[in-house]
Amino acid sequence: MRTTPLIGTKAWFGPRRLGWGLAPVSPEGWTVTAVATTASLVVRKKGGGLRARLLLAAVLLLVVILKGTAPGGPVARRAFEEARRAGGAVTA
Repeated sequence: MRTTPLIGTKAWFGPRRLGWGLAPVSPEGWTVTAVATTASLVVRKKGGGLRARLLLAAVLLLVVILKGTAPGGPVARRAFEEARRAGGAVTA
C-alpha cells in the first residue's frame, strides 16, 4: 500500500475509515474539499453550465490523486495511521 502522496511528502487525503476511497486527513485536505464544495455551489447558483462543474470536479479529483495515498477501507486506514505514527513519509 502506498502511504505517501505522488507529489510532496504530506498526505492531504488518506484511506477512509468506512467504505472504500479517500477522505481528508489534514487541514489542507479539508480546505481543498471546502473550497471545491463552495465553488461548486457558487457556480451552480450563478447558473454555470455543466462544463464548469465538471472542470471543478476534475480539478478536485486531480488534487486528491496527487496529494492522496492509496485508497482503501478500514485495513488500509489502520496501515496508514500506523505509518503516520511511526514517522513515515506521510507527515511533513
